[in-house]
Order: sequence, then structure tokens, then C-alpha cells
Amino acid sequence: MNISRRKFMWGAGASAVVAGSGAVLTPMLQREGVLTETPSRALPVATSEGPLPAAADVVIIGGGIQGICSALFLAERGLAVVICEKGEVAGEQSGRAYSQIMTWELDVATLPLVVHSKDLWRGMNERIGADTSWRIRPRVQTYVDEAGLAAAKEWAAQAKAAVANPALLALRFIDGAELQGHIPGARTPWKVGGLEENAASVDPEIGTPMIARYLQTKGVKIFTRCAVRGLETQGGRICGVVTENGAIRAPTVVLAAGSWSRLFLGNHGLELRTLPLYLSQQRLTAAEGTPRGNGAIGNGVYYRLQADGTYANAPRIFTAPLVRESMTIGWDFLPAFLHGMHGLPLHFSLNSDLLHSFETPHHWKLDEITPFERLRVATPTPSHAFCDLALERLRREFPAFEKSKVIERWGGCVDLAADVTPVISPVDRYPGLLVNTAHSFGMTQGPAAGELIADMITGARPKVDPAPYRFSRLAA
Repeated sequence: MNISRRKFMWGAGASAVVAGSGAVLTPMLQREGVLTETPSRALPVATSEGPLPAAADVVIIGGGIQGICSALFLAERGLAVVICEKGEVAGEQSGRAYSQIMTWELDVATLPLVVHSKDLWRGMNERIGADTSWRIRPRVQTYVDEAGLAAAKEWAAQAKAAVANPALLALRFIDGAELQGHIPGARTPWKVGGLEENAASVDPEIGTPMIARYLQTKGVKIFTRCAVRGLETQGGRICGVVTENGAIRAPTVVLAAGSWSRLFLGNHGLELRTLPLYLSQQRLTAAEGTPRGNGAIGNGVYYRLQADGTYANAPRIFTAPLVRESMTIGWDFLPAFLHGMHGLPLHFSLNSDLLHSFETPHHWKLDEITPFERLRVATPTPSHAFCDLALERLRREFPAFEKSKVIERWGGCVDLAADVTPVISPVDRYPGLLVNTAHSFGMTQGPAAGELIADMITGARPKVDPAPYRFSRLAA
């Protein structure tokens, strides 16, 4: 399995330290969330008719928000683009994201990307001539103590200094009647809250598929149930891909395969140093008297108003499954894991995913069936315990939600780098290959990340500094 003893011992030791710091063995074994084949919850996007084209300017691997947005900006610049998706468009995380389009307390280093992406989302419905479900939803965040509020005010000052146009952040602190107007019926007497006036919402089951449908009207070919098995090179440069349905010649390939990116690159001798995290979510019916925006209330209450009036409600608790890679690169993640992810709770699970990660082939030939063809739409099962807790907290804070009913629950999976910063970058070892993956706020970042990929390919001057997102920073 090509794991050195030193790496195994380091990773196993890191995993043991992390596991010991957060939970005992029994809860880890009982924790819900196991990767499995799952029906897509996104709007269907029909596969393009006819055979695969023999050639294209760019082949994009992956039909999630990153792949679809990369295709959008490339197609607008006149390039012939083909998207190959192993399952369904937005079938995995892009159809299961929490989908608040927001900047509040995100890493200051990524704010230029996020702020630009929010601006691109603002014009997306007009851009494609269709309703992506994007809506302005002012977002309120409250804090249980003065220390949290003081940290938020310090972050806000740093954020305004980090972006070219601070007005685009639309951040301020509110109190009194204005605060109560945003959180009507809240039982806790909150005194001060942070308001992001131009925060927004995109329903994940709608946003990506609507952009994809538009792309098809503009000539972009989207082939679903068409896994890319690997890359082809000539003279050291990318010259195309091999799919399960045949080969496509192309001088440029964009890998936007989400949590599958690490496995794909590994077969070509590249190590993408990311680990998976699971999270759960649920959708609730509308009820009279509930708050009408987005909220992150300091006692663990999170909600997002959807375009149809229903609510997304998430516990915002991450679960880190122990897998094969935990034993090889787990040490890299120790600081992030010990401090939580974005300040949110983090738990660990030990279940059949560990065995599955060892059973999954990590190397294959281009004429062999790959792991991508064995799990077409794969997501973790939801944690009902975490969702029950989220609903209990929501109803305790806002009694109006007592009348809301659970419509559906689902799990999602993201692969994150240890610095919780995405990879949007060329790969030096394979000229012509670019990677767009490892997003922690993928729906928020999608449009700007896709435009940055298009800038790199076409030689346009990027609107966002690409340096923080380079692939080489994750080199072993």
C-alpha cells in the first residue's frame, strides 16, 4: 500500500492523540455517518446526447459547483468545454452544502476570493437568464460572551483592511430593536449582534444544476455517469483524458472532483494532502413567525431561509472519520483538529469507512474499472443525533419552529487541506493540469474560483491573487 513505517507511525500517533483529545473509543464506534451510495437530491441535468467528442479545448473532471463554474467562465471566453461527471451533476456535496453565501469570520487571507465570489453570485441569475435560487438573506450572528464579541469586532477590522472595497463586506454590529427585528421571537435577550447585510442564500439542490442547464444551451457538453479514469500525456504535457466511455484529446484538464480529487491525483503520483470531514443537515417546513433571513445564534442555532420558504437547519458539527490517510498525513491536521474547524465542534468516528479506505484501490490502469465507477454518488449517511440536537436548539430559541416538520435529512463530505484553504492552481509536474478543490465554503467560493481557473487558462489578469491557493504549498 506504499505507506512507509515512519509515516504510518507518525500518522497513527497523531490520530491517537486527536481521538484521545475529543472522545473515548465507544462514542467513536457509535457515531453515525458512513460513506455509501446515495440518491442525488439535486435537480436532474440530462447527459449530453451523442458520443463523446474526439477533442475539446478543456476537459473538466467533476460536475459540482467548482467544475460547473469553471466551465461557465471558460465557455464565455469561447473555449470548447466538456464536463465529465462520474455520477450526477451536484449529486454529492454541491447538492448538500449549507449554502450561506457569506464572509463572516472566514479566514482573512481568503476574503478577496469570497468577496468577489459574492459579487459574482449577485449577478448570476441575470447572467444565465434563470433562477438559481440566489436570494439576499441578511445574516445575523450573536455571541454568548464578551470574548466572542470582541474577537468578532477584531476580525471585522482586519477584514475591512484586507479587501480593496470594504463596502462590499456590508458588515456592521447592531443592537436594540434592529437586532430584535432580525431575530423575532428569540428567547435569549441578545444585546449585540453582527449583521452581514448582503449575505445570501443559494439552495444547493438548485444552484449548480441551473447553471449546468444554461451551459448546455451554450454548447458545453456535460456527460454524466462518465467517470474519467486518468490523464494522458505527450512530451510531459497533458494531451487528454481517458474515460470509461473512451478518450478525449485536450491540451488542458481541470480536476474539480471534490472529495475524489485526492484519490485521482494519487494514481498519477501526486499527493493532495487533504482529509475528509462529514457534516449533516436537514430541511424544515415553513412556519408563521420564524426569522426571515440567515442566522448563526450563539447558543448553537443555525438556520438558512430557502427560496421556497423552507429552512435549512444544520448542527454545524463536523465528524472526522478515521481513514487510511489519517495514518499518513494525520499529523498535518493536528493543530486544526485540536482547535476545531472554523471554531465549530469536531468529533471523530471509527467505523467501516476505515476498512473501506484500505480496500479501495489507490492505483489502477486506464483500461480498468476505477473506484469512481463503483460509487457513482457517494455521501455519508446523516447523523440523526446531531440533527435532533440542532432541531431541539432551534425550537428552544425560536418557539415558532415547534410547528416546523422535518422534510428530509442528509449527510455531506468535504475534503479539506490542513490550512482549510482551497486549492485553485496549476500543477507544475503536469503542464496543462489545473486543480480546483478542497473548498470548505464551496458554494460561496465557487464562482470566483471558477473565474480564477479561467483566468489561469486564458492568460487573463486574475481579479484575485492566486498565491494562497497554489497546489505546491501542500507538497510533502
